[in-house]
Amino acid sequence: MTEKRIYLSENGMAKLRQTFKVSHVTVWKALTYKTESALAEKIRYVALTQLGGTPSGWMPECETSHEEVERTMTQTWGDRVKLVTYKDTGDVILFIDGKKAKEVKDISYHDFLALQQEVELKALTL
Repeated sequence: MTEKRIYLSENGMAKLRQTFKVSHVTVWKALTYKTESALAEKIRYVALTQLGGTPSGWMPECETSHEEVERTMTQTWGDRVKLVTYKDTGDVILFIDGKKAKEVKDISYHDFLALQQEVELKALTL
């Protein structure tokens, strides 16, 4: 199995070092998921969203379930990220590591799609 990592050009890695004022080793450890910290998550996020980083070895699959009694749709990416949508109200709650990270009331369809993309990216950075 290929190890989880983000591939990035040397120029991109240099930009990360400059932006975050960190060493080559710090960037490398963040991009190869050897470090789990808030800084490492930020480095991975910027690499993926602004510098053209390519994830490899692991892509979080989204599993979707519909709970008819509760009238919810639950989407999970791995063990750490969960998005719960309340069908009756349009409210959406994002949970990361079991804690509420974001709540949006009466979300529009367009905003919901954007949130799904944001959540998938977040799952990649964790």
